[in-house]
Amino acid sequence: MPAVSPLPRIYVLDTNVVSELIKKRPHPSVVRWIAETDTSLAIPFGCVIEIQRGITMLEARNVARSLELQSWLDRLLVSDMAFLPMDAETSKLYARMTLVPSLKDLWTKSPQAKDARMHQDLAIAASAIVHRAVVATMNT
Repeated sequence: MPAVSPLPRIYVLDTNVVSELIKKRPHPSVVRWIAETDTSLAIPFGCVIEIQRGITMLEARNVARSLELQSWLDRLLVSDMAFLPMDAETSKLYARMTLVPSLKDLWTKSPQAKDARMHQDLAIAASAIVHRAVVATMNT
């Protein structure tokens, strides 16, 4: 009988999962999964970069909402939720990963993109690899 692999000790949350929690009508299955998971959850630095960038961009269009979101993010970062910083090991792995041609679309903007945002997917993946975690994402 093959060995059953244990559940991950930690889930690294992708930006789309964290962002779902602040929506006026978050997807019920995401809220339920967050509430019911027995596994530790962590927010990687790349997720914070993407969320902070979105909040900053929103300031010009909707100051009240940007202040609300900034307050939410600030509270989240001082909560008991684990935060995975950009440490030396993650930095080195991330740098190596940016040199893999097939991973380019995970960290750099597409030439066809309207905005010039740099993607943090590769940074989030590097955090997960270093911490031997699984990325929880809504991407398909």
